[in-house]
Order: sequence, then C-alpha cells, then structure tokens
Amino acid sequence: MSSIPLGEDILLARHGANIVKLRQDRRNRQTVALLKDGATDTASNELEVAVLSPAASMSRGVRSYLNDDAPVKRSEVRSLAKISLGFSAITGVVFGALLLITYRIGGNELLENMSTAYSQYPM
Repeated sequence: MSSIPLGEDILLARHGANIVKLRQDRRNRQTVALLKDGATDTASNELEVAVLSPAASMSRGVRSYLNDDAPVKRSEVRSLAKISLGFSAITGVVFGALLLITYRIGGNELLENMSTAYSQYPM
C-alpha cells in the first residue's frame, strides 16, 4: 500500500478560485479549505492503492474464471472454442477439396505453376 497526498488537488478541483485558505489537519490526514462564503470543506490527503503483482493478478483472474465468477463464463468460452474448432475443420476440408480438384483438373503441372506464380509476388 502506498499513500499519495492529494487533498489540496481535490479541493482545488472542487472549488477553484472560491478557496480563501488551505490548512493541513495532520491528525486526521486531510486538507481543510476555507471558502469565500465562510464554509469549510475537507479532503483526504491519502489515496490507498493496492498494487498487485502480475502473478497475483493472473492468479486472481484464473481463480475467478474457475469459480465461474468472471465476466466471461466458462460455458461461453467452451461454446466459442467449439465454434472455432468447427470453423477450422470446415475451412481445412474446403481447402483440401480445392487442392484435390485443382490436381484432378490440371494435374501436377498446374500445382507447380501455381506455387511458382505465388513465389514471384513480393511480400
């Protein structure tokens, strides 16, 4: 945990030119502002920030996924994986069928011509 003093910045953002005087209340760890209309406002000087290591953050994410508490549910991931694998299989079958048709129509020479024509184009 680290603390960042920021009471003055918060009060300046809230009231701007309406601030007459700023005072530090060290016992309560806050900044007190006296305003033009006689009112006072306070803001904390500390912001508690919990910093997680990348490993702790990853383990927290995995734990929430395994407990099915994550925003993306396990069933949704499974469904997407099944759809992706199915689409990949269909694409592979179509590509293989196109190669087979090309070989049957034009023979080995057509496949060789296609591969040499493809290699001539710069990437």
